[in-house]
Amino acid sequence: MSERLNRDLWVLDAREQPDALEQYRKACAHLFDVTLLSPEETFHNRLEGYQLGHVVIMRCVGVPQRFERKLTHIMADSTDTIMAVLDLEKADWRADYDGREAASDMGDIRVVDMARPSDLISKTDYCTLYLIVPRSLLDPQTAGLDFHGRIMPETTPTGRIFGSHLRTLWASVEEITPAEAPLVAKATAALLSGLILACGDPMGADPRPLEKVLLISGQRFVDQHLDDPDLSPDTVRRHLAVSRSQLYKVFEPAGGVSAFIQQRRLDRAFDVILQDGAEQLTLAEVGYNHGFRSNAHFSRAFRARFGVTPGRLRKVGEAARQEGLSAQERPDDVFAWVKGL
Repeated sequence: MSERLNRDLWVLDAREQPDALEQYRKACAHLFDVTLLSPEETFHNRLEGYQLGHVVIMRCVGVPQRFERKLTHIMADSTDTIMAVLDLEKADWRADYDGREAASDMGDIRVVDMARPSDLISKTDYCTLYLIVPRSLLDPQTAGLDFHGRIMPETTPTGRIFGSHLRTLWASVEEITPAEAPLVAKATAALLSGLILACGDPMGADPRPLEKVLLISGQRFVDQHLDDPDLSPDTVRRHLAVSRSQLYKVFEPAGGVSAFIQQRRLDRAFDVILQDGAEQLTLAEVGYNHGFRSNAHFSRAFRARFGVTPGRLRKVGEAARQEGLSAQERPDDVFAWVKGL
């Protein structure tokens, strides 16, 4: 039997689950404020998602509602992602993307910068594909473009190519193996970059909040220096050229600087343990190589983050590899995947 990607299916129906709407609002709270525009007793939502390396694709069927992404959501979100949305069925929606008006009669594909505010009202039921891609995967040329809320009709060559890719990707996703997923993600990010280059406008100053820009830069610095034994909050502070108080404010959404560094190192240790040949290292060596001078501390921190000890993970490592499990695919629901990008 060939390997398959992790799949998450989440079905809510108020007719069978009295707390369905409450569950939905709670799950969406880190992304949007949700206001239902139809009777609560008829609420239903179906979300199915897959993770392709560092990219998430999901299909959602929902009822009329309003999605507001405010500055508070943006600052509390430690990720930096771009979302492309493809309407699979005709819907009636209107949106304000940080001052840019958009509507369903403008086209089938929209690009959303999740580091900027948005306010969308869907007046009808909808069926959409969502593609969520880390900004770091996009072509560097997209960095100077304002594409937030841009609409691309599928009647255009660029829209037709991108829309066709998303539809084909969704139709084929169950056949994609974990080994193929990063390659598919890279190709998909390249096509999204092309879409942005085709519809984006040159912009002046970065419209994202300064704290958000600093957080992204700091996270990238940490990821690039995880193997440096001298990596610390102070080295991050010096890289960002900010005060200690500002550094702590910037990293507050990520749980603090020290916590973020430890989480990233634990993620790396998780993957090392799962890698073929990792049994050549003792668990104490894995912990030491990732900043833990005490094996007991490493084991406690590891279990607190993943719910399993390093030793237990090693024992089931082969089975985990066969399931395509990785540090990015650990979460068992699509919202947690998005948080982990």
